[in-house]
Amino acid sequence: MPILDRWLENAAQGRPLAGVTALLIQHQLGNQVPQTRALIELGISPRDLYWIDIPYTSTPAVREAVRGLGVPAENFITGDFRLLDNYASFQRLRVQSFLRTLFEEPPERLLVLDDGAYMLEALACLRARLPYVAIVEQTTRGLIKIEESIALEFCSNEFPIVNVARSKPKTSLEPPFIGAAVCDALRRKLGASLVIGPNDHCLVLGYGAIGQQVASFVHGIQGIPRDHVHVYDVIKKRMENAAAAGFKKWSRNDRDVRFKLVVGCSGRDSFKLGDYVLLEDSAFLASATSGTVELSREYFIELAEASPYDDIWIDPKGLDETNVHSNLNIHFIDREATFLNGGFPVNFDGRVNCVPAHYIQPTPTMMCAAAVQAIRSSGKGLIDLDPSFCAWLTEEFRRELADEASLVDLPPLNVSPMT
Repeated sequence: MPILDRWLENAAQGRPLAGVTALLIQHQLGNQVPQTRALIELGISPRDLYWIDIPYTSTPAVREAVRGLGVPAENFITGDFRLLDNYASFQRLRVQSFLRTLFEEPPERLLVLDDGAYMLEALACLRARLPYVAIVEQTTRGLIKIEESIALEFCSNEFPIVNVARSKPKTSLEPPFIGAAVCDALRRKLGASLVIGPNDHCLVLGYGAIGQQVASFVHGIQGIPRDHVHVYDVIKKRMENAAAAGFKKWSRNDRDVRFKLVVGCSGRDSFKLGDYVLLEDSAFLASATSGTVELSREYFIELAEASPYDDIWIDPKGLDETNVHSNLNIHFIDREATFLNGGFPVNFDGRVNCVPAHYIQPTPTMMCAAAVQAIRSSGKGLIDLDPSFCAWLTEEFRRELADEASLVDLPPLNVSPMT
């Protein structure tokens, strides 16, 4: 990753992270290997680097590569998550278990690279505190969790939290390539299974950079007419953009349309438990955001398993609970639906690289720069990623893209929701 290497030439001088213990609560994808190498060059000792994986991207090949950098095998916290387990509680328990052990011999300074406010969720339920904690938050989902929970908001004010998720590079440089990866994953997952008829409809929930690409994909590749591609977003301007592109604005008050395909791109619980009545028989649901909240996955599983007497159940045929990337088929009273990739983000399907390394360079560079900023910060609460660094990174990435630089010429996504 040449951009990361160029940044390290200056940033690694003086080893600003020396003496820091690092906890990564992150995906194990190919780009994390150079990111880990960079953290070590910045001063973190390999023996002081720990990693709690994200179950649906827990990758042995990445762990092996990171062990090659000197990180001990026992520093990787992996779990036996099964397809029907409750993902949120599973992650919270793992982080709390790790913290209980860490409390016994607390490090002077702990740096957490987080992928969804998992550290805050764990700490919000614990009385004990470590001497010093600094956090880097990578995902919009993590920020939404803080916004939707007063307890997490209060907890977040105890620590410096560098906000990578809503930095300008994160919201403008990455989405075109993530969107392309989502569309490619949808194409592979759906294959010939999704048979589109002339009256079939699709619902795209969230019309940011990724939602825009998904809407265009289901029209141009899957062949659904534009006026049968319905879009919903809490941001008024995005709804206007969808309508201007020829797509149909959808309201939660609309009860007349049934959907063959639903794709969640909002980062929120956009498809709720009772919404299944809006699905056609043999419909498909796909998540394009992190975690499991988008499609209310856990609530659907709980509903299906709650009673042996009702007519809602999970189809056991071909179900492999040890494979979190299996499709999940749920039978409702008068229809069935398939949660692609087990209800987890469809682009995280077990591959080591969801996006080619050339296009994902800004993310590990931002995480490393934010790590240094977080450790050096004297503030608390959410802190913007350094704007001078953001400007440098944007220019470097555009130069790296060369003739493809127009792909990132998108308007910023930091717009206000409807009141």
